[in-house]
Amino acid sequence: MTKKAPRKRLTKVNRLSQPSCERILVFLIALFVFSMPLFIWPGAITEYGYGKSIFALIGIGLLIVLWAGWSLLRNKWEIHFPWVSFPVIGLVIVSLASLFHATNGRVVIQSLILVIFFFLFYLVIANLVREKRDVTLILYSLLLSAFFASLYGLLQYLGVMRGTYGGHGLGEVISTMGNRNYLGGFLAYLLFPSVILIVRLHSRVLRALAIVLLSFNFGMVMLIQQTGTVVGLIVGLVTFIIGMIILRPIEPLKRNRAWIIALLLFLALTFLIEAPSGPLNSVVGLSSDGSSWIGKLWSQNSGKIRAWDWWIGWEMFKDHPLVGVGLGNYKLNFIPYKAQFLSTPRGEAYNFYIERAAQAHNEYVQAIAELGTFGIITLLALLVVIPLFLWIRLQGNPDESDRLDMLLLACGIVVFLVHALVSFPAHLPASSLVFVVALGLVSSSAYGARARVAVCVKRWPLRALVGVITAFCLVTSVIAIRDVSANILFGRGKGQLEQGYVYTSKETLLRSAALDFCPRQVYYYLAIVNLKQGHDEEAMVNLKKCLTRFVMENTYLNLANLAINLNDVETAREYVELLVASHPKPSATLQARYLQGLIAIRDGQYDLATSILEDLTLAHPNFEPPYIALGGLYRGQGMSVRAYDSYEKALKLVEAKLTSAEGRLARATSYSEEYELRSEIDLLAQEKEAIQAGLVELSPL
Repeated sequence: MTKKAPRKRLTKVNRLSQPSCERILVFLIALFVFSMPLFIWPGAITEYGYGKSIFALIGIGLLIVLWAGWSLLRNKWEIHFPWVSFPVIGLVIVSLASLFHATNGRVVIQSLILVIFFFLFYLVIANLVREKRDVTLILYSLLLSAFFASLYGLLQYLGVMRGTYGGHGLGEVISTMGNRNYLGGFLAYLLFPSVILIVRLHSRVLRALAIVLLSFNFGMVMLIQQTGTVVGLIVGLVTFIIGMIILRPIEPLKRNRAWIIALLLFLALTFLIEAPSGPLNSVVGLSSDGSSWIGKLWSQNSGKIRAWDWWIGWEMFKDHPLVGVGLGNYKLNFIPYKAQFLSTPRGEAYNFYIERAAQAHNEYVQAIAELGTFGIITLLALLVVIPLFLWIRLQGNPDESDRLDMLLLACGIVVFLVHALVSFPAHLPASSLVFVVALGLVSSSAYGARARVAVCVKRWPLRALVGVITAFCLVTSVIAIRDVSANILFGRGKGQLEQGYVYTSKETLLRSAALDFCPRQVYYYLAIVNLKQGHDEEAMVNLKKCLTRFVMENTYLNLANLAINLNDVETAREYVELLVASHPKPSATLQARYLQGLIAIRDGQYDLATSILEDLTLAHPNFEPPYIALGGLYRGQGMSVRAYDSYEKALKLVEAKLTSAEGRLARATSYSEEYELRSEIDLLAQEKEAIQAGLVELSPL
């Protein structure tokens, strides 16, 4: 009699089989890619992109910890590193080196953490997506998310839902992205990958719905009129045609020709209806100005603006050619390097105002400015490895359907990379998400194992690695949550300041600064609070902190004005000269010129001061501060008649402006508008008091 083999007991690890755990993680990936582009927290978080960044850090961190925990249960963690991983790792190392010249090292760390987390998300997708159904699930989730974002933007365009100002038209479209151009880019990168759903899905209902959603998103791209995305789509289409000629994945197109024809018809109809140059747009009322996007390819103004930003990046690179000015530090160095560029022969051609740029509007230029020569090397390595990696995987896959999928995903990547020449999609969480998803899917084992390096970790190294990664994700999430709390407090403190609760506002803003890993704008508003309380020294300290955190033209104006009040003439002169050299907006130029007159008075250069102030009164007769300063200057020189005349002109202007401001205050509709008007009234009241005091001191005429 044969003995029966003993039955194995099912352990917890046996029950949590590989397929079931992977499916749960894949569904969580799909949930994340659906929810992140739609995530907003209006009224609490001050900027949509910031909220998405925090959401991404926490969401990706959770996915990584779950993946690590599952590997710990299996006592083995096999990680596949596609070739693309290695230049990205080099980019991380170069970013750390950029700390050497960084104006603010914490900005480098913040930016680098986002790069690392999106790279880890890329590895999650590349390792956990194993089947075509996983590909379609993730892409459909992203397509649905894009549709809801598009629909929200369209309703804002039509005035059905509130947009930027509460009206209708393109200026109202911000959707869940915070800017219509961000929405246009996000949608454009997804169009080619979405076609996979048309040829892969078996359900007719899901296919038909995918055609409708894709066409709707395409129409929104046309409606937004963003030239860069349209050019990117054209280059993507050319890439697709060339790929079809070389790779010839014809069979899946033949098999699905009815669906492909239906898609093309829907896209053509959508173009006719929604594109600004389409002949039917006036019928349905979706044309904003009747202009063609072709005519806006490189208009003189926008082209020069971008070129200005690029040349400023070049100036940064020339000063720090090896490691750059620091990852994420372009915006902190913009105004000083703007002034430096304008002093060059090339800069003389840019004789028009351009406001401070937070980004260079060219990801490659910005990478060169922030990361230097080492950044150029890693960037070139990445741009070489990506097409080489895609080509090897495409050539090595004999399945025509797979090659078509990979070609469509590659076209989405191409659109992103082309648009990055005139925009900054890598700095936008939702846009980066589409790029990472497309690259992650094409790198996954669903399309083969070529051009990937496997690393297997077991036993105590596995436990150590899981512990380190879990701690890293936990610490990052805690800091992210603290940053959210700080951002909410900042918004609350700013609102309290606008409502006139100065002391409460200061307490709230200080709490925000204490929680924030890298506080920025909060110091500017703390300085405003200090000024309202008459604490000039504290205001000066906080404004100087802004120079390495949040630099605006008003920062330099306030610093110079405070320095004059504190008798620090040299510091005032330094800030004013820098501001004037940067060609600020006309109102800032006017204020800076006035401050130059005050500096001349403090220096005892009365003739120069008189010349500056009198020129201002001739060029800007409704600008009262020069009249007040001239009144004091004339009075000090014993020219009572001229002093009296200057004070009288100033008084008339101040009283007229006070009457106008008080009338507008009565009609104000928001706290921010009330705050601006009350600040203006307070300043005018102080000027009126100074004028009246000057008149009293003058001898009767």
